[in-house]
Amino acid sequence: MRPVLILMFLILIVLTSCQQAAEKHTKSVEEKVEKFEKSAKKEGTWLQELIATEAHTDEVLLSKLPKQLAGVPLRSSASPAAQTVAATYSLNANPNHETENISLTIIDGAGNYGFGHLNAIHKMISMEVNNQEANGWAKTQDHKGNRILLKESLDKGIQFSELEYIKDNRYHITLSGRRYDSNKLLQAKEELEKLKF
Repeated sequence: MRPVLILMFLILIVLTSCQQAAEKHTKSVEEKVEKFEKSAKKEGTWLQELIATEAHTDEVLLSKLPKQLAGVPLRSSASPAAQTVAATYSLNANPNHETENISLTIIDGAGNYGFGHLNAIHKMISMEVNNQEANGWAKTQDHKGNRILLKESLDKGIQFSELEYIKDNRYHITLSGRRYDSNKLLQAKEELEKLKF
């Protein structure tokens, strides 16, 4: 009779432990769901606020371009599309396909046009990416408070790199490097983050 009581007691202990573990796991899952819902609501809020925000003029966007980026001077700038500015930084006075250079593109995410674009970029950068190919790689990661998409490739012996992220919950920033690796672009990003747009 005594072994049966001991066995019953052990079964009771195991069941109690299992119940406590299940309750702890359920609470953990509930906390994660609540955190996700709050995060989604917060993200939806800042994106929705962009629709009512007035976009900058081309002149204002052009004035935001730094004169130097990662130790490389600004050589040219333009506004190739609505709410968009593009700039080229190079040590060479006349940058071309043979020289080292960094291209910077800034797209203002304000208004209806900008909101649609920024919403798509936000979704793209939020996805988990970790691709490795024979001539390059692409991955998403967190870098000093920003979610970024970082890429590197080698084409016919030429190093290419690209970095995309959203600055100040408003601007889609793309940095492209020719004959520069991604470390140079990370340096440029850190400098851009110090600027008030």
